[in-house]
Parts: sequence; structure tokens; C-alpha cells
Amino acid sequence: MEHTVEHDEQPEHPASRSREELLRVLLDTATDLTALRDVEALLQAIVRRTRAIVGADMAYISLNDAERGDTYIRRSDGVSTPAYRTLRMPLGAGVLGQVATGLAPFQTSEYPADDTIVHDPRVDEIVRAEGVHAIMGAPLHVAGKVIGALIVAERRPRRFSPEEVGVVESIAAQAAVAIDNSLRFEEIARHAERLDREQRRSAAELTLATRVLELDRRLMDAVMVAPDVRRVLTLGAGVLDCDLSLRDQAGAVLATSVADGADLPEGPASPPRAGTAIAVTAATEHLGTLAAPVALDEPSRALLERVAVHVALALLFARAEEDADLRGQHELHDDLLELGDRDVPRERLERRMRRWGLHPDDRLWCVAVATPRAELRGRLQELRAAGGRAVLTAHEDHVCLVTADPGWEEALRRTAGRHGWRLRAGVGGPSDSLRGLGDAHRRAALALGSLVTLDRDGVLDGGELGMLGALLGLARQGELPPSLTAGIDPLVAYDAERSADLTRTAFYFLETDGNVARVAELLHLHRNTVRQRLDRIGRLLGPGWDVSPRRLDTHLALRVRDAQVGLGR
Repeated sequence: MEHTVEHDEQPEHPASRSREELLRVLLDTATDLTALRDVEALLQAIVRRTRAIVGADMAYISLNDAERGDTYIRRSDGVSTPAYRTLRMPLGAGVLGQVATGLAPFQTSEYPADDTIVHDPRVDEIVRAEGVHAIMGAPLHVAGKVIGALIVAERRPRRFSPEEVGVVESIAAQAAVAIDNSLRFEEIARHAERLDREQRRSAAELTLATRVLELDRRLMDAVMVAPDVRRVLTLGAGVLDCDLSLRDQAGAVLATSVADGADLPEGPASPPRAGTAIAVTAATEHLGTLAAPVALDEPSRALLERVAVHVALALLFARAEEDADLRGQHELHDDLLELGDRDVPRERLERRMRRWGLHPDDRLWCVAVATPRAELRGRLQELRAAGGRAVLTAHEDHVCLVTADPGWEEALRRTAGRHGWRLRAGVGGPSDSLRGLGDAHRRAALALGSLVTLDRDGVLDGGELGMLGALLGLARQGELPPSLTAGIDPLVAYDAERSADLTRTAFYFLETDGNVARVAELLHLHRNTVRQRLDRIGRLLGPGWDVSPRRLDTHLALRVRDAQVGLGR
């Protein structure tokens, strides 16, 4: 069934859509496009849908002609002049020719006057006749090859927003796969007709064409029902009669057709066995390598290539769903922590909490977990699974987990142990009121900061910080009386004047219960140097600075100073 966008449909500007609604529109677009098998109907659907989503005067799609070294408009919507509808543009010239080289999306808000673009006088005359000013587009990539460009244009100056550029780029990525599918379907269909008409081809070729068509249909059905890479691999393995695996660049198994994940190894990745491997790509991004454990002949390799295309599509859809899920958790997390400072509609809050298994009457823990930023994305879903009924997001310098599951700590330790992660976590709560989550988070962050400062692992309850927690809280709010930290002012002044490090030396000395060897290790100094610094500190602060009762006052003042400027970092 042909899917089209009617001309009288009122376009909605992408900026007015929510992220989740925009994601649904893009997924619906992908579903519509992949359902079309006729190339011309598909191209018309692409330009109409793109024009409607972006709200542009016109949209058109071009295909590259490698022999002539140019790109030509194959289908358009909203274009009024015949010359523009049949325009051919040298690669690298104009916006269309520049985008069709495949380097990146590109736009201009005033094409006629833009001297950064390579202009062709003949083309410029056609553009003037059409009345075009603003042009923006994204390249069409399939398996690392540029096949054309998707363009929107306006008859007035306009600067397309990054979100609008992203929308066109997303549609272009989906459209490229759909166009490639349709072109391949047409090619296979023509090939099958020639076989039937001329009867000069072998039965094996006809069988392969039939298998490709059937495999494509089954794989597309699988991707549209749920973007599950394992399901795609299982279907492909059934057709090829061998196990399939998807591996990352390091050779680690990401997914497999083997049931129950029996082939997913713990620890370092093992290299794949000799066989057949196909790169899985989307545009210019390498998503992984699809591997079969045996050497495949050409017909079977063609089937494996089709599986790779659908694996890429499933990965892109899964990533889009994951991004939407993470954004939703981040927004709910911010609402929960800021509930004491602003009003959030209770009905909306309850609805969003239920999505992650939470309820306003739950007793909630707030956990701050230290994790390297480079590994953040891969750890988020693992940590959320450990938290059970929870929302989880990157927050400031840590990952924040808000959970109602009393077993969160055991699950968190188990997850960290399984992956060999260094576990540092501060906890606040449980809170009996949603409005208390902000304070619970502050206690958790203070506890985590203490673990980082002392270079210690484990889980620390912010409530155990006692008076120090209260002082650090006042310091973070800017409400700490200056007299409470006045005792270390001579050290701070000395360091500022001489670029010394006595304040941090005193801090580590008290933090380690006067262990000179540990202080030397933390500051990368010789022990004699540490002792010389301690003598200087004693002369500045006076006798008894490191024994009770002055020791407590000095230590608290240094801890507050650490919270303000990071002495232990």
C-alpha cells in the first residue's frame, strides 16, 4: 500500500514538537518508507514527508551519477519550474552538489549572495527563476557509499535550526536504507523477470533472488515489530544455516544468534574464528562487524550483506529508543531533585514516575555513583538494571540513581564486581517525602566527595557525616559563618602569597590521622619534606593545632575548605 503525505496537510514546525513526539514521527516515517517497494512512490513519499515535517516550501531528492560526476534531482515536491525539477549539479558545486559529496549536512540562508559556495552561472539562473533563497540538506549514505542528497529549500531567507538539520539528517539515514532496499528490489525483480522470460539463467540464481526477497521481508518485519538485533541475527542464521555474531571494533561480542547468550564471554574479548565478516555501517559510522564462523560462497555472502543492513537499522532504532529513555529519566530526575524549589503538576509527575516503576508514596534512596565520563553511556543501563525500580542519569560529576528498591546496594556491588568496576557511591535517604530528595541528593554528593577525597572505595551514607555534613552543606549554600574557618586563614594566606601547598598538607595530615607516610604518598613528596611543611604549619597556626580540642576545629575548617576548592582533588 502506498503511503503519501497530502498537499493540504498542515506542517508542524519541529521546534514545536516534544522530543518523544519527534521520535515517533521519525519512526513512523521509517515504517512508511520501508513499506514501499516501488522506487518512484518511495521517492515521492520521502520528499513529501520531509517537506511536511520541516515545514519547508519545497523538498527534493537527488541521486548521484558516477559516470558523469554530477547529481541530478530525481523527485521533488513544491518545486514550480521544470528547469529546477530536472536540475543536474556538478559534485562539489552549489549546496546540492556539496551535500551529495557525502562529507556532511550543509545549509545556506541566502544562496544567491553566499560567496562560500561554488556557483555555476547556469544553475544560478535556474535558482533565481525558482525564487530560492535558503537551502539545507543531508547526504544519503548506504554501506559507506554516497548515493545522493535530501534537500529542503525556502523562497525566503531562513536559517535552519540544529534540530531541523538533525531531522533531515535522520530522515536521510532512513531514506538511504529504504532507497537502497527499493533499488535492490527492482533490480532483483527485473532479474527474476529476465530469468523467467529468457530462460537462460540457472535455477540457482532464481532461488537466490527468491531467498533474498523472502529474507528481506522477514528481516524488515522483525525490525518493525521490535528493533531487536538478536532476533535479526536468529533469522539470518536460520537462512544461512550457521551461527551469526555481532562484534565491536575490539572483537567483543555485542549480540549473537545463539540462544540464552551462551556465547557472550565474561572478561576480555576473544578474536572471532576464521570465516566471513561484513561491516555493519550507518552513513559513515562503523557500528560493528557481522561475522559467520564459516567461509560463505557468493550467494550466501549476498544474504549476509542483507542481514548486515537490517542489523544496522535495528541498532539505529534501538539507539533512538535508548536516547529517548535516557532523556525521559533525566527530565524526571531534575523534577524530583528540584521539587522543593518549584511546583511540578502532580498528575504529570506520577505518570512519569510510574513509567520507571516509582510512586510518590515510595521511600526513595538517592545514590551518587562515581564513573569515568568516557564509559558513562555503556554503564548507565547496567547501573539502572542494578537499581531495580529507579531512574538514573548523568548529573554534575557523577551518575545519580533515584530508586525505591531496598536491594539496590547489593545489586550495585554485584554489577560492579561482575564488570571489574571500582565502586564509589554516596547515598542519601531513604526519604519519606518527594520534597526531601533534594536534601538526600546533597548528602549523597557530599559522601561521594569524601570517598573521592580520601581515595577510598565503597558505599558511604551521607547521614554518617554528622556535623561535617551540616557544615559542608552550609558552605555549599554560602551560609557558613566566616569565623568557623578563620583558624586556617594563616595557611590560606601563606599559600596565596608564596604559591605553597601548606593548606592541602594540613588537610591530608588530619584526614590520615597524622600518618606522615600516607601524606607523602598522596602528595608525591619525600617524608622529610612533609615534616618540614608540618613544622611551618605549626609556626603559622601555633602550638596544639593538631591535638584536641583545636584539632577538631582545624579539621572541620579544612574539610569545609576542601568542599569549596577541592583540596583533596
